[in-house]
Formats: sequence, structure tokens, C-alpha cells
Amino acid sequence: MVQSLNHIKNMKKIKQNRTCGAAKLIFNLKMRLTILLILLSLFRINANTYSQNTKISLDVKNSTIENVFDLIQKKTEFKVFFKVSDVNTNRKVSLKVYNKRVEFILDKIFRNTDVSYKIVDKQIVLIKKLTNAKKTTIKPKRQANTTVKPQTGFEITGQVLDNRGLPIPGTTVSIRGTNIGAVTDFDGNFTLTVSLTNVLLVENLGFQNQLITISDRNKKNYVVTLVESVESLEEVVISNGFQKIDRRLFAGVATKLNTEDIKIDGVSDASRLLEGRDAGVVVDNVSGSFGASPRIRIRGNTSLNGNNNPIWVVDGVILEDNVELAQDDLSSGDINSLIGSSVAGLNPDDIKSFSILKDASATALYGARAKNGVIVITTKTGKKGKLRINYNNNFSYRLRPRYTNFNVLNSQQELSVYSELVQKGLIDLTTAQRAESFGVLGQYFNLRRTNDVEIGANGQLADSFFDRFQVANTDWFRTLFKDFSLQQNHSLSISGGSDDAVYYFSASYLNDEGQTIGDEAQRYTTKLNTKFRISDNFSIGTSLIGSFRDQVAPGTNDRTLNPLNGNFEREFDINPYSFSLTNSRSITPFDENGNLEFFRKNYAPFNIIHELDNNFINIDVTDITFQTDLDYKISKNLTANSTFNYRKAITQREHVIGDNSNQAEAFRADEGVLAGVNPFLYQDRDNPTRPPFSILPEGGINIYNEDVLDYLYWRNSISWNPRINENNEFTFLLGQEIKSTNRQRREYNGIGISYENGFLINTDPDAIDQLIDGNDQYFDIENFRDRFVGFFFNGGYTLNNKYTVNGTLRYDGSNLQGSSPKARYLTNYNISGAWNIGREDFMKADWINALKLKATYGLSGGRGPLTSASLDLRGQLPLRPQDIESIIRINSLENNDLTFEKLKEFSTGLEFGLFGNKVLGEIGYYKRNSFDLIGTIKTSGVGGEAFKTGNFADLSVEGYEFALTTTNIKTGNFEWTSNINVGYNTEEVEELQFNPRLVDLISPTGSPFTGREISALYSVRFAGLNEFGIPTFFDADNNIVTDINLQSREDIERILKYEGPTQPRGAGGFNNTFTYKGFTLSANVSFKFDYKIRLNSNFSGSYTDFNSLPGELINRWAIPGDENITNIPAILDRRILISELNATVNNGVLVGGDNAYQLYNNSDLRVVDGTYARMRSLALGYTIPDSYAKRLGISSAKIRMQGENLFLLYSDKGLNGQDPEFFNSGGAALPVPKTVTLSLNVGF
Repeated sequence: MVQSLNHIKNMKKIKQNRTCGAAKLIFNLKMRLTILLILLSLFRINANTYSQNTKISLDVKNSTIENVFDLIQKKTEFKVFFKVSDVNTNRKVSLKVYNKRVEFILDKIFRNTDVSYKIVDKQIVLIKKLTNAKKTTIKPKRQANTTVKPQTGFEITGQVLDNRGLPIPGTTVSIRGTNIGAVTDFDGNFTLTVSLTNVLLVENLGFQNQLITISDRNKKNYVVTLVESVESLEEVVISNGFQKIDRRLFAGVATKLNTEDIKIDGVSDASRLLEGRDAGVVVDNVSGSFGASPRIRIRGNTSLNGNNNPIWVVDGVILEDNVELAQDDLSSGDINSLIGSSVAGLNPDDIKSFSILKDASATALYGARAKNGVIVITTKTGKKGKLRINYNNNFSYRLRPRYTNFNVLNSQQELSVYSELVQKGLIDLTTAQRAESFGVLGQYFNLRRTNDVEIGANGQLADSFFDRFQVANTDWFRTLFKDFSLQQNHSLSISGGSDDAVYYFSASYLNDEGQTIGDEAQRYTTKLNTKFRISDNFSIGTSLIGSFRDQVAPGTNDRTLNPLNGNFEREFDINPYSFSLTNSRSITPFDENGNLEFFRKNYAPFNIIHELDNNFINIDVTDITFQTDLDYKISKNLTANSTFNYRKAITQREHVIGDNSNQAEAFRADEGVLAGVNPFLYQDRDNPTRPPFSILPEGGINIYNEDVLDYLYWRNSISWNPRINENNEFTFLLGQEIKSTNRQRREYNGIGISYENGFLINTDPDAIDQLIDGNDQYFDIENFRDRFVGFFFNGGYTLNNKYTVNGTLRYDGSNLQGSSPKARYLTNYNISGAWNIGREDFMKADWINALKLKATYGLSGGRGPLTSASLDLRGQLPLRPQDIESIIRINSLENNDLTFEKLKEFSTGLEFGLFGNKVLGEIGYYKRNSFDLIGTIKTSGVGGEAFKTGNFADLSVEGYEFALTTTNIKTGNFEWTSNINVGYNTEEVEELQFNPRLVDLISPTGSPFTGREISALYSVRFAGLNEFGIPTFFDADNNIVTDINLQSREDIERILKYEGPTQPRGAGGFNNTFTYKGFTLSANVSFKFDYKIRLNSNFSGSYTDFNSLPGELINRWAIPGDENITNIPAILDRRILISELNATVNNGVLVGGDNAYQLYNNSDLRVVDGTYARMRSLALGYTIPDSYAKRLGISSAKIRMQGENLFLLYSDKGLNGQDPEFFNSGGAALPVPKTVTLSLNVGF
């Protein structure tokens, strides 16, 4: 067996070598392109600095200072920066100058005021004069590190850094009370001549001023660390992927999150960083497996059956998922849940910020794709200056789960239950032979049948056989999980440039050893971003991104819903987490001699360690994107832009089912009585008298899947931003975009591959027949083509920087909708407005810094679920064996009127900044009505279809949002800031013309139902235990029964009890950050509330000795009368199962009967409150002082220790260790582990 295991491992290496040549070709090409582009970007052209003697003419009467600034910016390339609290921009002046320098104009405006200014290159910085200080007019020379005016004394040098240790160029360092000063260069360095007792004033926009007293003549070098000032609401710039918008003029609802503020070291998927960070954004970590995407909803759901996740936009282009997933696929545990998300291929260290666009105004430019919201990712780019190198690494150690968190029986308790199973005739010699799976008891009876084990007195069980298993108490978590599994990530970035060319290059490597012995992953990413200024009016930006993943996961098949009991089932599931919770603890992985010990599962020998080595899936993802952006400045306010993006992603999955794997052995388990009960054997329909036989007499199986995505995107736009009469500001954007998406999927089933004999193939012809008989094929090819075109126009107007109105109109078309023009094309629109109340004269107050009221109304759309309006015909074999010709099955008729799903939304909100922006916040309300939602309806059968897909349902959502950020304490060395955000919404499905089945509504995920949510969870009404310990229930007429037809669609609310939604109505986060000198402590708590969770299905009328047993069985019904003191049902004997639950005996095995125990698992007793609060992250960081960093030959260094998902602050006690976020769906799904991460960031 060991030889077999080693051979399979070697086979993995062979498989990797098969792709080595292609990988080398890709990397060689990539490296050549990388070197070429880096050389181009490093080629610097001497820039002509903008003359500070630019002369302009102005003629204004009784105009505000702010309007004068606007005119200066319009007539020149100067940008004016200032703090609202420092400058009274509403002060009115009259000015008439002709061909004067800007300094002349500023001197006239601020004469006899407390405002001064500094000009650095093309920046005008307005600052408030210090009390009792003389007027300061800094006029630095063009060389930033030179002294403005010589003076007697001695010379000092220094460097100005931020709190991360990065240099701050353009910082003014002046001698307070004089006109002597210097401006730092690109590395933050300055040189200045000073005298003893001089006080240096260090200033830069966005940072707090700092004073330094010169007291030591021998100290010639100074390192100054500036602290960032609180960013006010009016200083934020929102990126919607098309434009960058000053928040002062923005009327939509959007949140900007800087990655540096929300980053959790060790989190490889950037989408997980958003949990608990923004009101109205709900992030459900339904799986913690590498590559699995969280389920994200912005302001609730907008589709019944489609994917409600928002669209992701990276640097202005929509990021298509590698594989399209339906609504429930993210939590399914199917292998596609590991490859659906393209965000998992991004390196979080390359991301600069997230902009979350939530309402119709913010998302309007995305039209027929934006109803679920938009998340815009802005990646890092180069900045002019000398070469900068940054290296970041983190080492994450994940803790394994422990049984102390779960309520399951130990091995001694299990054996006591097994004894009862034997006494009640549920397990004996006969049932053990025919059992699909067995553990200790089945092992004993099969050995007893061959006289290979001792028989106890009077034919009873032999205690000596069970002594070892009684004390085994196997810790499957310890066996299958690694104690401290390591994930390490290394990231390197290089950036720099000049006025005419900037570049940014990064590369990263992630190695995940895997939480379990059955999974591991490696990811490589690279990014090259350049921007060249060809002339003053024309620039070209290019981006080349590559992501490569090599991953191994346990072998798994897709899950299916059992329509009889409402549970999801999965054949050949070997998920280590599910196995640890559901497998008997009396079963041992090794025998007394240390060899693997086998029991039975799927009618064949089974050992989980052996199976994980012989049954696995290789995942390979190659994802390459090229993008170019052309910007041409036609005139001062008129700019043309063109963006072209091409992406190719190849996703391969190879499911290796080894020769000796349990899954392969199951197809040839035909010994003795198994031939009559094993469903994996083939019954030849052309020869029905022949006994079932194996179609896999030797070898294993290879299932290969490949998805190829070809994506092309091209957008052209013109923006015009004129100003008229000083007080009137306009913005216009006109453009078009086209998108072409080709998806090709291939699947091949190789049957009879002998991995142990040099990959010899010996396919039994009957294997093909079995596939065909099951309406399947051994290969499958699908092609999917999505063509999309859109035209858009956006216009905005702002009066006096107080009143803003904005409107968007889009016209979109898609080939996926019906052929009629009404269905194929959609007109999207939006109108929004904002009133900056804080700028009104009647609201002038020192404690009010910003106050803005805004509202929006609009219509947007979405494609909906994976449907097509075209006629869909499928070939199929006839049901009767004697029929020779194949038949054509109508999968779906043509639907000319199938159109977009649509959303109408009204949203309003109030933004505020108070007390010097120490209190920032926003309150919001929204009402959303989704209509023309796509789903399945029952027809009269016209056209040969009993069910048809169409636009038929409506959904309404109403919600509230609240966010508050406060600076609680701020002293010289200490600062404490807090943020709390909460979102809450309710939803109601309207006009659902086709009711779900009872089994759909009681499933763990819930189902849409009229008057309820799209995830409405219902339960069977428990009526108590009867005199036999059998659970009973109320039917529609309140009769007490033990069986209910779960396929019914009638009397739903008379039979079932409504519990609530399975998706949280409310969610939010509470974050605190403490900084003291170089130390930073942050704590992030996320919470969700007002939803329900269905507990795992643990109970059965007759248990097996293979599965674990719930701890509640200790309190089970045992004797008549116990029904009055317990609600845990009894273990029934064969007689009761037959007489009371109508079970029957088939080949010695009990089958069928009433579904009382399935109803119990889905009763109102098995539902708990999902409300929880989790310590999402806790981090302690330290920034090494600059003086020490320089001694080490580096510019900056930061170390941090961080914990993720450490513990639950609150959850319902009834969960008994079940994670409120995680659906124990098996397959490839694992819960998010507790993780401790050590990280280091070094700058050079």
C-alpha cells in the first residue's frame, strides 16, 4: 500500500512536468516583456518644470475667494490646497489685475489676514499663520533641497517621513518667524542653515504641523515623522471606474477604504477584507478554503435565482469571474466554488484602495450590470522620484479545530449506543454483510462470519474485540489537520519615475501548506504598470498582470438536494472537516502495528488517510491581463480617453481517482451479497437477466475539466468640465463601451486508467454504455458567447459649491436576452442631487465642518441567472431499451421576451463632519424595487414544456445605514480613533407565481416565498414524542402525524412554521485603533444579527456504526414516559420501524417508511438564532524608528503580529460549536480557521 501511495505522489509530479514546457514559455515571454517595459519606464526625460512666474489676468467683483481659486486653477495648471477650517472661502473680494504673477494676486487677497501661502512647483498651499508669528512667505527655489536664503550659523540636514517610514516629498521646512526655508526632495531630504534657538516649522498638506527647536549645535541631522491629519469628508476623492470625483460634488452613496487601513495580514483574498468595514455591505465567509469567494451583498438582494454578488472593477474594467456561479454555488462546497472568484488571483499588496458604490447614482455608469452594486479596486501605480523598493512578507499559522467546541459522543459512549443497536436488531450478521458503510460493529460481524474473531458468551459480542476501540477516542481533527499549518506570502515591489515616465512593478509568491493533509496551494502574481507622458497633452498607460495558481484539494463530486428529506447529499465525500465531525470516534486510522486500518464505506474498504492520498483534484489557473489607457487633453477642460483590456484565463481541474481508491473500488465491489445491493455496479439494460457487474475491473478514473475565458473590453469617452460665470461648474461625460466574453468548457471522463502501470488505459466498453444509459457522456463541450454594448452620458452641475445636480443615461444591449428590441435593450437612468448645507451662511458654526444632504432615484439592471433566450435542444436516449433511434428533448423553448432583471431605487442620506472633523458620519435610507426577476414557472404544457424560465417575480427591499468615525483622544504621542457601522434591511418577495416545495423551504439555505425573503426558512411544527419515542408533527389540519409529503406545494403556511431569513438582515463592524509613538494596536469586531440557522441533521431512527453520534443522544427517549421529560427521539428497533413507521425489508435491509426523523431534523426544534459578534482581527504593530532603520541601511521597517477570526464574542448556545457563518457542506469547503500572523515590511 505504501508503494501505491508513493506512486500516486510521483504521479502528481509527472502531471506537473507535463505543463512545465508551457509554463516556461509563458514565463519567458512574460519576463522579456517585463524587462522591456521596465527599461522603457526607467528611461527618464528631463522635465521642464512649470514656471512659477506664470502671469494671468483677472477681473472679479464681489466674488468669493473660492471662486477666485477656481479661476486660477482654470487659467493655469496650479492646484490650490487648504483646510476648510483654516480659510474662510466665503469672504468676498474684488480684484482687477492684468498679466500678473499668481504671487501678486495671492498677496492682495490675503493682505492683513491670518492666512499665508507657499508655492511648491504647481501647488499652492494655504496655511493659517501661527499666533504671534510673523508673516511667512516661503519661496523655494526649483531645486527642492537647496536653501532659500543663506544666513550665518551652521548647516543641518534632515529627512521628513510619514508614520510608515516613507519619505514625504514637497514638505516645507522653515524657520518660524522668517522667510527662510527649504522644501524636501523626492526622498524627503532637506538642507537648511540655522542658528541655535531657531524653531523649525514643518508643514505639508494632509499632515499635522510639527515644531522643532534647535538646541544642540553638534546635532547635524534630524529625522522628522509627520502624523497624518484626519481626512475630512470634503477631502475624499471617489473613483467609480470611469471618473475620479471630488466628494464635495458627489451626490451618490459610496465609501472609500484604503487598503492600508483595513488590511489583515495573511488574508489572501482581498474581498474578505471588507467584512465589517462599511454599512450595508454584508460579507459571509461561507468557506475558508483557498480560492473560495465570500458571499457579498450590498444593500440586500436584487435577484431570486441569480448571483447577488456585486461586480468588481479593477482599474476601470469589470473583472469577469473565471467560472460563472449561481446564487447557492458559493456555499455549496463544489469544486467550482474554489475557482469562481477572480479576486482571489489578485495580490492584496498591489491594491491601493476600494471604492464601494452602493446606490443608483454611484453605480449608474455601469447600467445593466450594476443593480448588485459595484466595488472598484484601484491598484498601486508609480510615483515620480528615485527608485523605491518595498518588500513585505507574512507567515500565518492556522490552528486546527478541536472537539471541545462540539457536542459529539466519545468512543466509550458510542459503543454503548452500538450495544443498543445490536439489541434492537438494527445491526447483525446479515445487515453487516449488506451495509454500505460500517465501522467497529460491522468489522466484528464480518470477521465473525469467517470465524476470524472470538464470539462472546451465548452468542453475544466479544468484549475483548472492542476493548481497543472503546478507549480509542480518535481525534480526527488531530489526524487530518495540521497543528500549525503555515501559509507564507512574499511580495516585492519596485517603483519610481520622472515627470514624463513612472513605473510600478511587483511580484509575489504565496505558499499555503494547507489546513489538512489533503490540500495545499501556491500562487504567483506579477504586475507591471507604466505611464508615459508623450507630450503635455497626451499620455499612455499600460498594465500587464499575471496570476498563476497550482492547488490540490480533496477529491469531491457536486452535491445534490435529496427531495425526500430536504438534505444536501454528496457521493464519495472525503472532506476532512466533515469527516472529523461525522465519522465515528471509535474507528481508528491505524491498527496495533501502526498500519492503516480499513473499514467499509461505499461498499468498499475505506481509510480516510489512504483515500486523501489516492483521491484528489489538481487545480491549475493561468490568468493574464493586458490593459492600455490613452488620455488626450484636447483643451483645458476637454479630455478624451480610450481604455482597451484583453484577458485570457485558463482554469483546469484534474480529478485523480487512483487505482486503489475507495471510489474506484466501489465500482467493483461485487463480492457475495454486495452484487445485489451495490448501486455502483452496472445493470445491462440490453440483458436485464444478467447480474449487475463492474464496469471498472481494474485501474482508476480521471475526470478532466477545462474552462477558458477570453475577455475583450474597449471603452471610449470624452469628458468636458467647463466653468461659467465663476459660480457655475459643469461636468459632462459621453462614451461607449463594448464587451465580448467567450467561455468554453470541456470535460473528459477517462475510465480504466491504471496509474500504477504507467498510465495504461483499459476502458471497458460497458462503462460508456453505463454513462449513456444515464443520459451522460464521457466527454462534453460547451461554448458560451456574451456580447454587450453600451452608450452612456453623464452630466452634472454645481452652483456655488453648494448645490449639485447629476444625471446619467445609459442604453445597453445584450445578446443573452430575447430577440425583440424591447427585451434585448435596456435604458438605464439616474437623477441625483446634493445640498452642501454646511456652506450656507446660516449654518456657519465652528463645530460644523461639513453637512451635506443628498438624494437619488434611478433604474439599473442585471442579466439574472445563467439562462438563455434561445431554443435549447438536447439529444437523449429513449427510455425503452428496444427503441433504437435517439430522441430530442426540449431543454428550453425560445423566449423572445426574456429580458434584463431590473431595479428601481430611491436613496437619501446625510453626511456630516463635526468638531474639527473629529466626528465624521453618514446616515442613509433606501427603498429598492426589483422587478422582471427571472425564475421558473409552471405552464400548461404548451410547446412541450411543463416548466419555463421567464421574467415573473418582484422583490422589494427597504433599509437603513449608519456610520460614525470619531477621533476620541489625540495628544502628541497618543491617538485613539473608532469606527462603527451598521446596516439593516428587510425584503419581501412579491408576485411569486410558482410556489416552492416544502422540501425547498425547510432546506438549510431557505427558499424564496411570496411575502417573505428570498432565503425564507420554514420548519415542520414539532408535536412531541409519542409513546414509542417517535417524533410527531402537525399537518395542515393540526392532526398529529409521523409523515408529511415534502414534495407538496400546497398549504405551505398551514403545514410549516416561518422562522426567518437564513441571510442576516443586519450586519456591521466596530473598529478601534490606538497609536502610541511607533506602536499601533487595532481591534476589529464584525457582527451580524436577525437571521436563523438550521442545525446539522444529526438524528435518525436507526444509526450506523460508521458515523459519529450527537451528544444529545445521552438524553434520548428510552422507556415509555420519557416523552414527558425529553424531546430527543428514541433509537427504534426493527419491529417498531416496521409497525409504526411502515418500513420494509429488502434483501435483509430496512428501507422506506415514514419520514419522521427527517422531519425532526427539519423541525422548529432544530433552528437557532444566527446573531453573533466575532473578533475579526486583532493586531499589534511597531514601526522601527528612522534612526535605527538608517543604521540598518533601509528607509523604513514595520513589524506586526495579527490574529484573525480568534473567537466569538457572542453566539447562540444552541449552535454547540457550529460556526454561524459556515455551512458544513463538505466537498471542498473548510471553515475560516483561527490564524496568527507575523509580518514584516521593509522599504529601501
